[in-house]
Amino acid sequence: MIQDNYSLTEEQIKHFEVFGFLVRRNVFTTDEVAKMNEEFDSRRAVLLEGTDPEEKRFFDNWPNRNPETPFISSLLDDPRIYQHSEQLVGEDSVPVHSNANSYSQDSGWHPDRTDHNICTIKNVMYLQPTTADRGALRVIPSSHKNPLHKDLLRIGLRGFKENDSQFLKKSGLCGADIPCYIFESNPGDIITFYEWTWHAAFGGYKDRRTCTFNFYRNPKETDEIAAMQLEVKNYAEETRTLGTVGLQFHPTWLENPDHYPRRERWINWLKEWGFIQAQYK
Repeated sequence: MIQDNYSLTEEQIKHFEVFGFLVRRNVFTTDEVAKMNEEFDSRRAVLLEGTDPEEKRFFDNWPNRNPETPFISSLLDDPRIYQHSEQLVGEDSVPVHSNANSYSQDSGWHPDRTDHNICTIKNVMYLQPTTADRGALRVIPSSHKNPLHKDLLRIGLRGFKENDSQFLKKSGLCGADIPCYIFESNPGDIITFYEWTWHAAFGGYKDRRTCTFNFYRNPKETDEIAAMQLEVKNYAEETRTLGTVGLQFHPTWLENPDHYPRRERWINWLKEWGFIQAQYK
């Protein structure tokens, strides 16, 4: 049974704005997480059948909005996902990306986004327990804001794989030496962060699982609109680069059989901006 109110407190919103991330514990139950893992297992097994083992992919990811994973697909319509997201980036915000991810290695320090004309947040839930030395997500507090965000770019910290970071190579440090908050979690916990926020994970292992739900602020200013138009233009190529398998906006999700008003608004926005059309390019 979904409760009626999952609103954030004023203090939680301030925490998010200042530090660039927010942690919520026990958002989903043990039974719900078991259902997610069951659907994850089934979908991953099907996709692996069509994957060349010699590819040695860094991670596998596929969209959540598909009929093969009905419970995970339903989570965008769950207030535990959309309500706090709307508080943080606007009631007219829209979930553009929503993926299941199976990682196999560490992830070096990086922000998902550097253009501050596009405001996006990512909700991340690990489907297995994580610890500091076993895959826990790390975030650098307040690194969503300048000058810190740009300073980390300037010194060369970024590297999707740890050995790609010029700063770490030259300093003799390792990624785990960088001061940060470590999101040690149990399945059902969620961390939400600005995609500008620098993050990493170390102690990776095969099939380290997450479900992610990303919300975009509706652009209104001229620079924001131009940046979003560029985002749509590059959408198909970026999806291929990430190796995402399947349609982000599956036809069954677009049908909206239960006539959810919020989802209908999302679908209209995605059509107007051209995201749905872009997935077929």
